[in-house]
Amino acid sequence: MPFPDATRLYRARHLVTMATPSIEDGGIAVRDGEILATGPWEQIRREHPGASCEDLGEMILLPGLINAHCHLDYTMMRGAMFERGGFTEWIKRLNSIRRSLDPKDYLDAIAMGLSELKRWGCTTVFNIESFPEVIPFLPESPIRVWWFLEVMDIRSRLESFEALAGAIDFLERAGAGAGGLGISPHAPYTVSGDLFELSSVFAERHHLPLCTHLSESAEEMAMFREGSGVMHEFLSTLGRPMEDCTGRTPVELVIGGGLVPEGTLLVHMNELTDEDKTLLASRSGRYPVIHCPRTHAFFGRKPFDLEFFQNSGIPVLLGTDSLASNRDLDMFSEMRAMQEAFPGLDPEEILAMVTLRPAAAIGRAGRIGELSPGALADFIAIPDPGGEGRVAERILANRTLPKVWVGGVS
Repeated sequence: MPFPDATRLYRARHLVTMATPSIEDGGIAVRDGEILATGPWEQIRREHPGASCEDLGEMILLPGLINAHCHLDYTMMRGAMFERGGFTEWIKRLNSIRRSLDPKDYLDAIAMGLSELKRWGCTTVFNIESFPEVIPFLPESPIRVWWFLEVMDIRSRLESFEALAGAIDFLERAGAGAGGLGISPHAPYTVSGDLFELSSVFAERHHLPLCTHLSESAEEMAMFREGSGVMHEFLSTLGRPMEDCTGRTPVELVIGGGLVPEGTLLVHMNELTDEDKTLLASRSGRYPVIHCPRTHAFFGRKPFDLEFFQNSGIPVLLGTDSLASNRDLDMFSEMRAMQEAFPGLDPEEILAMVTLRPAAAIGRAGRIGELSPGALADFIAIPDPGGEGRVAERILANRTLPKVWVGGVS
């Protein structure tokens, strides 16, 4: 039986679904914002005789990219921070700039960041929202956003229940929209054990994803493991209780201490001891890790231990972090940075880090990050220069603004 005329078909030289091998001269069928079918172009046309068709020509058609970690609040800080300085000094400068900004500055930054993400083919972002006061005024997003409300209670001196009350208010005001909601207890140096546990209970009760920054810097490691260093001194002067800086690493404190549930997204994970690795390997695959290659380079950190995560079956996702530590929100550049840091890494694996893996990490496998029947019609098209090499290699090499569809709408 023919499908109605509302069905639209798209053809490209190469179709990359991420759910099947790439298809030369491939096509997709879209209706009501979802993918109906994928396959060879002639087959798609034959199966949908009443549909309208768009031939994209010599292009690669692939799923929209997913940025697994971003701070859109700081989009206005492009070029305002210094590279390769200490992490604590970076925090101080960030806080100094923040004091000069008002809610409108953050709303403008969010709108600007969302536009830039879409321009470069990102159709979904996991964004950390640090300022609950802007929630009622958030701009309508051109892409899907998982808004992770950032909570902390040490630096701001809030009681744990007050911080969590802010999260509840956020959820009531924001609604799901074109994306979803999550909770992000910021990091062990700004979040008490009580707030970690409360956030975890709240996330599990409401079936929300949880993420936290963990083991980001050597300064954080020194603070917890040695009870010393510039971060320890800085936070002490702010009145942070330091009783938890007793020789345990951040990973031992948060993961070993059971402060967050399995499935929590762990951002950065740059500083790991042998004991940390043993602990994480014993929980293989239970905690996705988000790596931000260009932010990693911005701070001049030691090499990211990708081999450990691969060997331990721990999925690695990619994000841009913020423009306080990156030059733009281009996920193609982020993938190339990953390729440059790890020349032996399969380009198809890098592509999975911005499609399949982040989708699975928030429980949306089969809905985003791939082109398959029943998936949301979020896809992009980039020029295919042809020539030798695999299609995935040509995708990573792309430096051209893609054509973008979200929910089947360009």
